[in-house]
Amino acid sequence: MKSAGMIRLVLDSRLENVVLVGGAIRGIADTLSMDGTTRYLLELCVVEAVNNAIKHAYHTEAGHLVEVEIRCDPDRLTFKICDTGESLIPAAVAPFCFNPLNVEALPERGMGIFILNNVMDEVRYETISGRNILTLVKYLKPPETHA
Repeated sequence: MKSAGMIRLVLDSRLENVVLVGGAIRGIADTLSMDGTTRYLLELCVVEAVNNAIKHAYHTEAGHLVEVEIRCDPDRLTFKICDTGESLIPAAVAPFCFNPLNVEALPERGMGIFILNNVMDEVRYETISGRNILTLVKYLKPPETHA
């Protein structure tokens, strides 16, 4: 399958730079004529992933690189968030559990992976040669054909 396009953003690991990623996601979603809810959820997921790379892989220390690769294919959007900081140990991440009827008890932390797994169609994490790669895939609806 031929790629329709790819964008690569390279950011310094400063939280104030994450807004740039959000703007890029909104622009791509608008170009693809996505509805507002889908656009918001994509932005939320990618921004959450970049925030986590900065906070957890680099411990909010500036001067490191976070790379966001956005690939647009006819049937999917693929986001790869890459860093060379401390690797995530998926087994060490506590499952996110809460009672939806008790909003006051909603935890303030730990929702990121839960959100990613519930919004994205594919979520993969791997470390290759010291490089952490979180891959998020969102399938696109095929264009409607007119008879």
